[in-house]
Amino acid sequence: MDQPSTNLTAPIFSADSTVWFSAYGVGWGYCAFALPSETVCEKLGAANRTTKQLLLAFELGKRQLLHAIEQKALPGTGERITLSAADL
Repeated sequence: MDQPSTNLTAPIFSADSTVWFSAYGVGWGYCAFALPSETVCEKLGAANRTTKQLLLAFELGKRQLLHAIEQKALPGTGERITLSAADL
């Protein structure tokens, strides 16, 4: 039997170009995340803050994001967690 895995929802872009997404997995539910555009450029390789570049970097960086999420202590309060460059 396959082990349960963590999945990411499609990203949503806020007015200030922050990338919002959720991660979910069997046994722990959903958790919301925010990824500042500066972090996407610095750590995931987006060339600039355009939606196209942020989306491309998000898609190519999913493995890195999943690893960061799995290492992060997730609060049970339902608040959105901001991932920093240090998390990645």
